[in-house]
Amino acid sequence: MKYSYYPGCAQHGTAIDYRMSVEAVFRRLGIGLEEVKNWNCCGALHVPDRNVRAALSARTLASANGLDIATPCNLCYSNLMRANTALEDATLKNMINGKLKNKYDGNTKPKHLLEVIVKDYGLAKLAESVKKPLKIKAVPYYGCLLTRPENRFDSPENPKSLDNLISTLGAEPVKYYYKTKCCGGPVLITNEDLALSLAKDLLAMAKESGADCMVVTCPMCHLQLDAKQKAVESKYNIKYDMPIIYFTQLIGLAMGMSPRELGLDKHLVPADKLVAKIGR
Repeated sequence: MKYSYYPGCAQHGTAIDYRMSVEAVFRRLGIGLEEVKNWNCCGALHVPDRNVRAALSARTLASANGLDIATPCNLCYSNLMRANTALEDATLKNMINGKLKNKYDGNTKPKHLLEVIVKDYGLAKLAESVKKPLKIKAVPYYGCLLTRPENRFDSPENPKSLDNLISTLGAEPVKYYYKTKCCGGPVLITNEDLALSLAKDLLAMAKESGADCMVVTCPMCHLQLDAKQKAVESKYNIKYDMPIIYFTQLIGLAMGMSPRELGLDKHLVPADKLVAKIGR
């Protein structure tokens, strides 16, 4: 099983811990990730021109060497999927291909790494790699981008893929009504008060649920809920102390990998209590 791998900008910057866990877990599972050569940013939220954003993703998709392309980032995944939809317009496709060295043909399917694990690799097979069932309660937080309708990956209103993954690892996915609500990350720079308010709502519900951690699939969500958690606590004079864990880190813990190997020591909200409860 092999994929062309589009890491996205965060994997080489703020989400090094995510990258460490992806590399460790996928190597252990025998899933090949061949990084796209000379890749570029997907445009994120900062490129307002629809055609330019589609062109950035088309260039990435055209470099997949005939493989499906996997990405760890919800935003990158959403942009790749939206580009695939936009480029069904032959006029736009021809215009963009006129500027690309490698031509976009529309045959490459973008996949989030969660989809790769749940649908392609399979949860039944993953269960065979679980050495230590995780006797914890975890929030399955998908964020606002992963399950948008054009992505055709999971239900936009009530996704279950991350819930099912958490259960496979021996943990309990708590009922969480904000699982697809925005974390505030997209507006952090332009409206910090709003961003912290959105994050507060998510953290408060997670705390009320009795969860031991929140499980995320996106580096932007992790940055907002982990790195900015102290700012939320300070602003609203409340204490959450809620570890924010990438789904690949959770898999790694269930497979018996060390917290350091998975980058858990790099989090700003310590995961020591969570690790102790799991029994590492």
